[in-house]
Amino acid sequence: MSFALALTLLTALSWALFDVARKRLALAVSPVALTVWLPLGQLPFLTLWAFWVGPGSLPPASLLPMAASMALNVLGLLGFMQAVRWSPLSLTIPLLSFTPVATSLLAWAFRGQTPSLAQIGGAALVVAGAVALGLGSGLGQGLGAFLKDRGVRRMAGAALAWSVTAVLDQVALERGAGALYAPALSLGVGVMLGSVMLLRGQALVLKGALVQLRNLPLLAPATFALGAVALAVQLEALRHAPVGFIETVKRGTGMAAAILFGRLVFHEPVNPAKLAAVALMTTGVALVVLG
Repeated sequence: MSFALALTLLTALSWALFDVARKRLALAVSPVALTVWLPLGQLPFLTLWAFWVGPGSLPPASLLPMAASMALNVLGLLGFMQAVRWSPLSLTIPLLSFTPVATSLLAWAFRGQTPSLAQIGGAALVVAGAVALGLGSGLGQGLGAFLKDRGVRRMAGAALAWSVTAVLDQVALERGAGALYAPALSLGVGVMLGSVMLLRGQALVLKGALVQLRNLPLLAPATFALGAVALAVQLEALRHAPVGFIETVKRGTGMAAAILFGRLVFHEPVNPAKLAAVALMTTGVALVVLG
């Protein structure tokens, strides 16, 4: 279990850093185009990793859940990139706290992964902290902060999509998918959304974004590499730990990190309500881990 916990914590840290990097990119590059170039930019890193670990296989039984995961990842990534471009990181990221709740319910209902009472309580604290974080965002009164902001609506859709993809990924891995699953998943997401954009006549948007990425010789490759690490480590964690456990630790840690990085990198305000929310989420993650 210690190895699974280490992978889970590394997953959480990797995604937290990746969230910050892709928000930076979304401020300079079209978020719609980034949904294409981010997974394609990760592809060389993931391919090298796959062949270093061992190419493995993609048996027919793993292809259906992989295809479904690709489609939902496209929807989730598009919603995420628009949300973090339009709204503060400290307001939008908390919406992802509902992902582990939905994921845990799906894993319990369809995979028999029953959480302990301590883990259920921890997940509840993570969600409570996220709600408190929204209430202290300063963008509205009460839950109006969630209901009125367009970035919040996009992030809610992303959370719903990603709550299903984690379960689908674990199913594909259990059906024999090897290390090639990671680059195949990224390639599929990039190609699917890129094809849609081309069919809609948005080739110039893609080309313009590529030029902008070339003008960011440090930030763009670093973001691609962070995304590759986050995905590869998460898939390895899914081989060893329940999916609800991974998602709860990942989201709780990520939201607490969003407060820190939102302040340090994007100069977003921090108030007592946000600090209290971080305390709730940190306690919730600890309960999930210890449970």
